[in-house]
Amino acid sequence: MTVPSASTPAEMVRVVEDTRVKFEQGRAIVRGLPVNEAIARLAEFFLGSPYVAQSLDQTGPELLRLDLTQFDCMLFVEQLLALVSADSFEDFVEQTRRLRYRNGAIGYCTRQHYFHDWVSSAQGEGFIQASPDWPEQSMRHLPLNFMSSHRDRYPALKSQVLFDCIHQREQGRRVAQRYLPMVSLDAALPSLQSGDVFAVATRVSGLDVSHTGVLVREGSRLDAIHAAPGRGVMRSRSFERYLRSVPDAIGAVIVRPRSSQLPLQ
Repeated sequence: MTVPSASTPAEMVRVVEDTRVKFEQGRAIVRGLPVNEAIARLAEFFLGSPYVAQSLDQTGPELLRLDLTQFDCMLFVEQLLALVSADSFEDFVEQTRRLRYRNGAIGYCTRQHYFHDWVSSAQGEGFIQASPDWPEQSMRHLPLNFMSSHRDRYPALKSQVLFDCIHQREQGRRVAQRYLPMVSLDAALPSLQSGDVFAVATRVSGLDVSHTGVLVREGSRLDAIHAAPGRGVMRSRSFERYLRSVPDAIGAVIVRPRSSQLPLQ
């Protein structure tokens, strides 16, 4: 199924079956809610959805794939944010394009493969607030070169052209990452709210984060809803306990979607 758009050619869009239905159901649930609450309610709505690893990596040319039926961890976060930002399904197409690709240009090499790049772009596009200063936050500098260093894990990189493009972007690249170390969690947790997006900062060389999801607060308890391998979209009771259970985790990156009220109609 394809959806024409004023900005995106129809032939470059691929909509997975039932995605439009899920979009309308989700919008009905969150209509009129503040964005942070809307994201939390949508995360709960999608509980039980299947997990599919590297769900955007299909054979053939890169297409703008829209899927609200199954997720990997990054697609889950991205599609929630695009959904709450959209005025219509056609707008959902455009919001996804703006979030997923550098300068909105659809292509494998322009896709935001790293969370650091995705956040920077989302902040520039107005989806996410400027990085807040969480209590006892730390800074580290790290290379982003996991893809070119692990070419065999990415089927698309069998193409020499795509590999050369990714390798050129990663070569010698280092970024600054602000994150909450494990020892700072107790101090920061009271500042976090439903709808905040989390990512697991990792010590794995060449990577910034290893997993992403959404926070949902119930009173004093803060839970994580995320798309997990072998489990699908699930709720981990106690974000702190979950984070401490993740192998190679050193803490969490927390970003907050922009604040606004969703339309009533």
